[in-house]
Amino acid sequence: MWAELTGRPIRTLTGAVSLAIGLALFLSLQAYGSGYRQAARAPLSEIGTDIVAQREGDRPQAFEGAVFPHSAAVITDDQASSIAATDGVEATSRALIFWSFQDDDLVVTLGMDPAERIGPGRLSAGLRAGRFLQPQDSGVAVLDLSYAEQKQIKTGDTFTIAGQAFTVVGLVDTSRAGQIANANAYLPLADAQKITTSAGISGPTDVNMVFVTAQPASSEAVAREVAAALGKDSLITTPQSFDDALGSTFSLIDRFGLLVGIAALLVAAAGLARTVSANLAERRRDVAVMRAVGWPRRAVTTQLTAETAAITTLGLVLGVLGAVAVTWALNTTTVTVPVPWELSPTPHFLAGGARQLSLTVPMNASLDVFLIAAAALASLVAATLVSILAARRAAGIKPMEAWRVQ
Repeated sequence: MWAELTGRPIRTLTGAVSLAIGLALFLSLQAYGSGYRQAARAPLSEIGTDIVAQREGDRPQAFEGAVFPHSAAVITDDQASSIAATDGVEATSRALIFWSFQDDDLVVTLGMDPAERIGPGRLSAGLRAGRFLQPQDSGVAVLDLSYAEQKQIKTGDTFTIAGQAFTVVGLVDTSRAGQIANANAYLPLADAQKITTSAGISGPTDVNMVFVTAQPASSEAVAREVAAALGKDSLITTPQSFDDALGSTFSLIDRFGLLVGIAALLVAAAGLARTVSANLAERRRDVAVMRAVGWPRRAVTTQLTAETAAITTLGLVLGVLGAVAVTWALNTTTVTVPVPWELSPTPHFLAGGARQLSLTVPMNASLDVFLIAAAALASLVAATLVSILAARRAAGIKPMEAWRVQ
């Protein structure tokens, strides 16, 4: 077998490389799709949540004082409690986002409970100066680092929101927290609720964002239940929302990548099978010699089948190595994931329009061991069956007939 494979290197490499190209394409497409799916989950995973629940409301009639963005209508305490009690929900966190118009300036403000370990509470990881909010805090604020630098504000300064003064106790880099619920200023939830209640746009216990962590197997069902709890105006953000935001290119790869990859693998396997059959047909005289000197049919079939299995194995190894190289190259790139406007709303009438936030994350493509094993097994089985059938036919010829044809 070794002499046969090395004695005809072009034939051996042609069969192996044809299979390797198809296998590498199949595995690389799946790795590419998995990398983008991981990227689509990054914005929510950065804040430790699976679902963001909101309600769509009306546009503010006037842009004065504290107002809600139209993507952030009131969620009552009963509705938020209903979400927390939904089967499959592991944890929830409430927040209150609003716009404060004051002195020809806009301050996007978010009220949050710093005791919650999901949602905006994760912002503490981006602390750059001072301290983060504490559960019992009141009358204090944490500012976005870039906003504070723009306004030349530092820790210890007094900052006014909707006519109320707050002491700045910390600065955070919000770009490191998924860009969801992005704001200029962060307040204790109770202080934010006092401001919106005084403005007449909410009740004392109302919020307008609920962050949900669900059991992995129940995420889709939980999303449906949360949407039902909030009614027809619900805005539910899941990783699928970011899949859609990534655009048509990813959607095409994600939906048809498996089909295209399987088609490429089948074409490669068919090419290998055709090469094997053609080579066996060309070796009729060799087989006749083998039979004439005493080789039994079973031995001839085993010899030819082993050669095919060796070529197939070489093709599989080259294909996996090629897929590993492509995956490594993909992982040197980054993916920019757009963040839907309603998750970090800014007014459309500002200079340049509403600000489009995005999160850039490293590509995290990975090869699926199960797919590698399945593709290898399918290729080996198909090539072996073809070689056995062709080898049996070749082994069944009479030596004199093969020599007369030659």
